Amino acid sequence: MYLSVIAQTDRTSVDFNFKAGLHFSNMNFNKGYQKPAEPVKAAWKPGFLLGFTLNVPLYQKLSLQPEYLYLQTAGENKASGSEYSLSYISLPVLLRYPVSNNIHLIAGPQFDLLVKASGNLNNVKSTITHDTEERSISAIAAIELKINNLLSIDARYLHGLNHIGIGQRSEVTEFKFEGLQLSGVIKF
Repeated sequence: MYLSVIAQTDRTSVDFNFKAGLHFSNMNFNKGYQKPAEPVKAAWKPGFLLGFTLNVPLYQKLSLQPEYLYLQTAGENKASGSEYSLSYISLPVLLRYPVSNNIHLIAGPQFDLLVKASGNLNNVKSTITHDTEERSISAIAAIELKINNLLSIDARYLHGLNHIGIGQRSEVTEFKFEGLQLSGVIKF
């Protein structure tokens, strides 16, 4: 017996896009393992993102949207007075669904690999790349507004799923990321 399944799509081509924007992040130390004795006040810090996206049709209106991004994040532990800057190569693997011609809902996981990390404690800067957890996994919920056939605006919320430790070879402080992104997408 021979069984054939054919996916029906509205489009047959893969879209290639350039993406750039702002990333506001919070290193939520209150959600880390070994919660702090006193709650740590949130400190949202700006960063940026830059990269490329693909849009691959899957079935009818549903499409797969893998992305390849450089993501710069920052945070602060107000309890200890430490500031951090972390740079990642991010690989979101998202599903995209249009709710209208100009509005798309996007959701899925994001996998991050640490490239560089630095810390600043009492105005003493140090590289902490090898003393910081290298991997991060987040869940993304987003909405994209299509301006015209070449330009879109994307707004996202990221919620960290794993604990990230700073001080892997010394006293460990853990946190989970939270993030808000606003970016422009240019279609090629």
